[in-house]
Amino acid sequence: MPQVTEPEEYLFQAYGIFLLENKHPVIKELNHSFSPSVHGHKTWNSSFLIMDYFLHKHLLSPNKTVMELGCGWGPASIFCAENVDCKVTGVDLDNEVFPYLEAQADINKVKVSTLQKSFEKLTQKDLASQELIFGADICFWEQFTDIHFKLIKRAFKAGVKDIVFADPGRQPFYDLVELCEKHFNTEFLEWYSTEPKKFEGYILHVRN
Repeated sequence: MPQVTEPEEYLFQAYGIFLLENKHPVIKELNHSFSPSVHGHKTWNSSFLIMDYFLHKHLLSPNKTVMELGCGWGPASIFCAENVDCKVTGVDLDNEVFPYLEAQADINKVKVSTLQKSFEKLTQKDLASQELIFGADICFWEQFTDIHFKLIKRAFKAGVKDIVFADPGRQPFYDLVELCEKHFNTEFLEWYSTEPKKFEGYILHVRN
C-alpha cells in the first residue's frame, strides 16, 4: 500500500485527524487498483457530525469497543482510535474501501480492524463485543429503514448500549427515527459540525 509519512498537499485536518483529499497521490495510486462501490469513493460530511457529537457528549473512552457501520474510508473510525484510543472495527460490504481506510489510518498512526459484511448479515455474535455502534450517511435507500431497525434490535439483544446514526436529512433516515421513537429510548437532534467547515444535519441516538 502507498505510504504517507507527513502532512503535505491535498491533506486536510478535522477534529484532530488527518484525512486525504481525492487529489492526493496516495488516493490516485489506490484508484489504479481499487474501485469502491456503494458510495465508498470519498469522505462523507456526516462523519464530521459523528465526530462532533462524540466530542461533545463524551461517549468515548480508552479501550471502549466501537463499530462503524458502512465505514467507507473510515474517518469516524480513525477519530475514535486517534482521539480516545478506542478499539475500533470498521464494517463495510465493499472490501475495496479498506485500502483507503488503511491509508488514512496509517497517516494517523492508528489501527482500525475491518470486517466485510452486509448490514443484514451482522449477527448478534458479531455485535456482542461492541459497546457502541455508529454510522454516518448509511440510510440513503428506502430499504435501509427496515434493515437498520432490525439491526438495532439485534444489537440491543446482543447487549450493545448505544447506537448513533448521522444523516443530512433523507426520508429513509426520518422513517428510521420514527420507528425508533415508537420502540426505543430515542434522541433525535439537529446537529452541526465545524470542521473542516460547517455542515448541518441530524443525529439519531438510540440507547439500550
